[in-house]
Amino acid sequence: MDQNIQKIFKNLKDVEPSAGLEEKISRKIVLEKSWQMKKKLIFADSLILGSLGAFVFASLNYGSDLLKSEFWSLAKLIFSDAEIVASHWMDFSFSLLESFPAAHLAAVIAPIFFLMISLNIFFLANGYNQFKRN
Repeated sequence: MDQNIQKIFKNLKDVEPSAGLEEKISRKIVLEKSWQMKKKLIFADSLILGSLGAFVFASLNYGSDLLKSEFWSLAKLIFSDAEIVASHWMDFSFSLLESFPAAHLAAVIAPIFFLMISLNIFFLANGYNQFKRN
């Protein structure tokens, strides 16, 4: 079996690639890289627009509830009645935690987090990475 394979490869003539093959391959590589860059930029742009839209929606729907919650009136007691708050700090802290509008705050902060991620993708796709690796 090994001798048959050796005979086959000995009888092959040297095959030369076509004249424009290297240019065609290089052109296709450049086109593919530019297409991948465009896809990343389109993805980043859509994420930015989506997260900004979600932030506006969450701010309009949950922002007023966040600002009008009972948490802030309880938090004001720290500055007006500090002595009473200090003497009953455990009950006061539980009351603050109980009235904290966590769901509303998460609904407003989550789009900001996704905006930061999409800006990172956008800047990396545009080559704004200042810590380039060799």
